[in-house]
Amino acid sequence: MSRQLRADHAVAKALAALQSLLAATGWPTVKELICNVEEALAAMANILITGANGFLGSRLAATMPVGSTVRLNGRDEMVERLVLVDHLVTDKAAGPDGAEWVEGDLGTLIAAQPGLFLSADAVFHLASATSGECEAELDLGINANLLAGVALGRCLASAAHRPLLVFSSTIAIYGGTPEAPLPPVVDDTTHPTPQNSYGSQKLMLEAFFADLSRRGLITARSLRLMTVSVRPGRPNGAASSFLSGMIREPLQGENTNVPVGPELQVVLNSPDGAVAGLRHAGAASDDVWGGPRGVNLPGISVTVGEMAAALAAVGGADVAARLSWERDETIERIVTSWPAEVASERAAGIGFAADKPFIEAVRDFAATVDGR
Repeated sequence: MSRQLRADHAVAKALAALQSLLAATGWPTVKELICNVEEALAAMANILITGANGFLGSRLAATMPVGSTVRLNGRDEMVERLVLVDHLVTDKAAGPDGAEWVEGDLGTLIAAQPGLFLSADAVFHLASATSGECEAELDLGINANLLAGVALGRCLASAAHRPLLVFSSTIAIYGGTPEAPLPPVVDDTTHPTPQNSYGSQKLMLEAFFADLSRRGLITARSLRLMTVSVRPGRPNGAASSFLSGMIREPLQGENTNVPVGPELQVVLNSPDGAVAGLRHAGAASDDVWGGPRGVNLPGISVTVGEMAAALAAVGGADVAARLSWERDETIERIVTSWPAEVASERAAGIGFAADKPFIEAVRDFAATVDGR
């Protein structure tokens, strides 16, 4: 079955390339035709994004519509097909031009429609249950994060063309305890010791994808994102959700609580920084990426108090006054185990750009609020 699907995929790409070639060049010689078809095939890409209906997934998809040029593994390629997968699709017309939406549980889809995944040249795997959900319900995290990720890796590993897999991992693979605190600055050499189920599941998938890559079955890149702020929408089940809510809700005229103290230092990514990081994780060549499959995305180190000050600077004192400060021990236990500062020397060497100052992320979100 999988052999036939791969053959069908190759034939479809060849016919599309041939049609484009003949339209552009007329009637080349057979030798020219073969050479040019091979070049055209190599320059066309089928891309699949899991979690595409989410905040980051939808923003990432918007940067690679069908017919656009993207850089994958060091080469510029034209997007021939863009498949957007999510367990819940709220608006199938919302994706970029030419995109195909597929709705359903990821593990179920992989079992029922393996060809959908086997035909992909590049997969951006963003689908995930949140940290708070994983901590509250162990089986949910195991099924939605770990087992679905393993199923995806096994499926891609059976493809003949060694697909590229960019995995959205997390800084939560690092965790400290009072008995064994993290170093003041975490870097790529810091031993991962996750202190919650979400981080543990992401770390296990990093190791699994790295092993498939070592075997030459896929080309895996695990990008460890920081908490993304400011996210639009409503609060979600993530323990870090308040790091967007404390900016978003006051700017939208709502009161909200901050469940940690202002002295807590966190590391963030802006939405633009996270999407640019995911794009670059797919763009870098293997020679530039090097041996280790995982890398820490450059982030913004800031205290929660400094975040509140940025809110006041952008929105005014009246807006900042909509914050209350009542600690939540469960949330505080999770987020205080995460790194307070992350060094990203390896990411800089691969070509990842530094993120913008946090106040710029606040200004970006404020510009989207009605009346601003």
